[in-house]
Amino acid sequence: MEASALRVENSHTIHLAGTSVDRYDVALPAPACHTAIAGWDPRRLRASTAPVNCRRCLRLISRRQVSALLQDAIF
Repeated sequence: MEASALRVENSHTIHLAGTSVDRYDVALPAPACHTAIAGWDPRRLRASTAPVNCRRCLRLISRRQVSALLQDAIF
């Protein structure tokens, strides 16, 4: 499965795939909107091929701050 979106475990919110840098300077998959980055467990992320429905991620796309069409597969 090639996915350019992700969700956190059983959440119905689908986020645009982005990255976050951990304390060891390792880039990890994360929601592009950076919602709930502090204190969450990246092992809870699940790849998704569903359309993005996160309001913050959709706002980023509409403002062209990120390109949904150029997202690489993350998993």
